[in-house]
Order: sequence, then C-alpha cells, then structure tokens
Amino acid sequence: MKVASCKLQVTSTIAFILLTFVIGCQRTGKVEEKTIGVKISPGYLVETDELASLLEREDVVIVDARSEDKYKKFHIPNAVNIPKTIFRTPEDIEYKKGGGFAIPPEKAEKVFGEAGIVANSRVIVYDSITFPDASIIWTFLKYYGHDNVQVLKGGYERWVSDGRPVINEVKVVKRADFKVKPRLDMVATLQWLLDKGKDVIILDMRTFAEYIGTNTAGNKRGGSIPGAINIEWVELAGDSTIKSAEEIQKVLNKYGINKEKEIVTYCNWGIGRSTYGFMLFKMLGFEKVRVYGGSMEEWSSRADLPIGDVKNIPADL
Repeated sequence: MKVASCKLQVTSTIAFILLTFVIGCQRTGKVEEKTIGVKISPGYLVETDELASLLEREDVVIVDARSEDKYKKFHIPNAVNIPKTIFRTPEDIEYKKGGGFAIPPEKAEKVFGEAGIVANSRVIVYDSITFPDASIIWTFLKYYGHDNVQVLKGGYERWVSDGRPVINEVKVVKRADFKVKPRLDMVATLQWLLDKGKDVIILDMRTFAEYIGTNTAGNKRGGSIPGAINIEWVELAGDSTIKSAEEIQKVLNKYGINKEKEIVTYCNWGIGRSTYGFMLFKMLGFEKVRVYGGSMEEWSSRADLPIGDVKNIPADL
C-alpha cells in the first residue's frame, strides 16, 4: 500500500509539472521576438525632488491612494487620502453591473470634489509599491475628464528612502466643484468585449494562480477569460512604479504584445491591477487600450460565459 501511495503521489506531481508547462506554453504562446520600440512618455511620472518643490502650491493636489490606516500613521505633507475601499460599496458594485465601470458620476464628483480637485488642479497621486492603488485614482480622473494627473515614481517608499518629510496630521480640505465628463471609450463593457471577440488582446493582470483557477480570489468561478494572456502586473512594475522601457519591451516581446490590436486589461474587481495595466500602456504610448470594468467579478458570475481551458485543474494538485 505504501508503494502504491508513493507511485500515486509521484504520478500526481509529474502530472502537475506537465500541466504547468502546457499552461505556460498557452500563456505565452509561441511568438517571434519583435521589437515594438516602446518608451515611457514624459509627463506621466513625477520624481520625489519635483514633488518636494510643489508641496505648498495651492494648485497642486497630492493624493495618497493607500489605506486609511497607513495614511493616518504617516503620509506626505498636504496629501489627502482616497483609499480604494471607498469605491467598493454595494451601490458602486450595483452601478458597475450596468455602467461598466466602478463608480457613478455623482460619486466621482463628490469624492474628487471633497479632495479639493478643480479643473485647473495638478493632481499627483502616490501609493505603496506593494499594490498599484495610485492607478485607480489616475484612471478614474482620466475617465471623468481630468487629464492633469501624474503618479509619484517609486511611491511612498521612494519618498521616505530619499529622506523626504512625512507627517500624521490629516489635512482639512475645502470642498471644490469637480465636474465630470465621462470618456466611455476608455472602458470595455461585457457586451463590447463579446462583440469584439478575437479582434482584441485581452490581458489578465492577476497572479498565475488566479489565472489558472487554483486561487478563485472570491469569484464564483476560478480561471480566466478564454484567450486571455496572463501578464501579472509586477512583471511590468518590479519593485518600483514601472520598470525601465528596455525591461518592459522584453516582457511585451515575450508575449507578442504590439500596437496593432486594441488591448483590454482586467483583474478581479476592475480596479487596481487592471487600471495599472491601462495606465502603463498609456504611458508607453498605446492609443487603443480599455479597462474591462466588470472583470472576473462579472465574468465568473455569468454561468453562460465560458472559462479558459485551464478551469478543470484538480483542487488537490
């Protein structure tokens, strides 16, 4: 019995290794190395020395996109806090089902107005390099018509390591009149995605475990959207806000990503890793990029929609 058990265990292990190899081939595809000449466009990132010179400017709004507890502990002087949790109310989730993106226009006016953002504000948002929370604020502002928004390169960690000041006083802000002008062409709804079919490149920005379904991440079904390419966001970020253009180009070449087809990014909620992908491709000069707002939260809840071929991996492997 012990010998049979050992044989079964070895067989299962080999099966898992082979399965992972096959999935990896499906994940990357057999593509030719193709130089697409990416570069990081100016005007998207701000260095710590530049932000340090802008701390007292009334026309500059600094947004801390980290959690409320981290913000209250220490943050960059004059920063206001907009954590991602405020975009996950039951009302937001219900709106997303029909609206295609995470928050309704009236909530955007309230949230960004309470942060003191007006039409001529220069917004600089930062997060921790452990998760791309800044991309949520960046993408929401872009979506609702505010273009003058940038991200602090290296986030809070870089600011601290450069010896910059931090405080724990919560800034009192006078509410501003923020007006929204939605840009619907930034978002891929479920119906848009179904209509486009194979005419788009779908990028799954989650972990490989989420992609193959061994980690369902709270979704009703594990796995991925059929045909999606898995590029975990950290492959493009590394231990900073964004890797160098040379490093990113190698990643995109590896997966055969180019500017010929429209790109759609998704994650679990439609904010965070998916918005990071959107932001990054915009920084690289890609014009045809959208965020699938419903992401796996919506896709997995629809029993009539297929899951990628790797959905049937045994749970015990």
